Amino acid sequence: MHLVALGAEHFRNLATFRLEPHRRFNILEGRNGQGKTNLLEAVFLLSAFRSFRDAKNRELVGWGEETTTVYGEVVRRDIRRTVQVTLSAKGKRVALDGKNITRLPDELAHLNVVLFGPDDLVLTKEGPKERRRFIDRATYAVWPDYVTALRRYAAALKNRNELLRQATLGGLDGSVIQAFEHELVGHGARVIQRRLQFLATFQPHFDRVFDHITAGALKGGIAYRGFKGLEKGADLAGIEAGYAQALDEARATDMRRGFTSVGPHTDDLLFHINRRSARIYASQGQHRAFVLALKIAELHRIHEAIGVYPVFLLDDVSSELDAERNAQLMSYLDKAGGQVFITTTDRRFIHVDSDARVYRVADGVIRAE
Repeated sequence: MHLVALGAEHFRNLATFRLEPHRRFNILEGRNGQGKTNLLEAVFLLSAFRSFRDAKNRELVGWGEETTTVYGEVVRRDIRRTVQVTLSAKGKRVALDGKNITRLPDELAHLNVVLFGPDDLVLTKEGPKERRRFIDRATYAVWPDYVTALRRYAAALKNRNELLRQATLGGLDGSVIQAFEHELVGHGARVIQRRLQFLATFQPHFDRVFDHITAGALKGGIAYRGFKGLEKGADLAGIEAGYAQALDEARATDMRRGFTSVGPHTDDLLFHINRRSARIYASQGQHRAFVLALKIAELHRIHEAIGVYPVFLLDDVSSELDAERNAQLMSYLDKAGGQVFITTTDRRFIHVDSDARVYRVADGVIRAE
């Protein structure tokens, strides 16, 4: 899987461009604030149809313009597809192979992308929101139908929360709320089951990568934290039963507070190094090694599932990794294959062979060197 063409008009600060990226390494060199990360954002937009910075549509449109268009040509197993995303303050339009899509299908696997940048260190340092986002995106890449369960769970959760808000005003009793929990339990259990299945298949890849990065000196661990009593190997029926019981036990409290306090939307991933919490005890270098291992393992797991490597986006990682970690990363990428886009302030930080193309980015202008 790789991009054979990439272009944009009026995207952030970037001048209109059209590139024919290298099949392997694409090095984007330039000083900070010139637009390198914006180019990575354009690639990500073609995959997820949103910004990895969670920016609003109008924030992606160049100054003084009304719309922006980003387009690309993707080759996946010798099948070429075109994708185009047009954004404005009024909304978003997506076209695949020249046909506008009014409603994005639940299962859409045209371009898989893995991103690793400085902000990803929040995975081991901050709260659970980013960790849930990590596992949901990775699970979707392996099983595209996973997004259906997520959407249905979100809709059922919204309905229950609305009933709970009514209950805080004294308008409903618990029996009414319980009657509406069947769908929440069913869709929530499917989300949890898929997450657990993903972790079971992801963990061996992570173990190998983390062991290599730390030269065997450290042992990393990942655990899923859900409702009380959730068993790692539980089948769907067992997860449903456990989730229904957890909701039953939390119902009175939820009615007082006005929101659902248990379920996939509150679950978390627990990261450990030598059986101690990475968030609490890890050094800065260990945080970086752990997140690097997560991202490389994600590449391998997606490759295992779909037979091709996703496009890998690395944003200024040379400033976040020490020389040893940076060399290990480049070694992995050389062996793995796949298309890579890397931003850097100095190309000398990027130790790859001649199988690469360098782009100079200055004041929003991209030039091939």
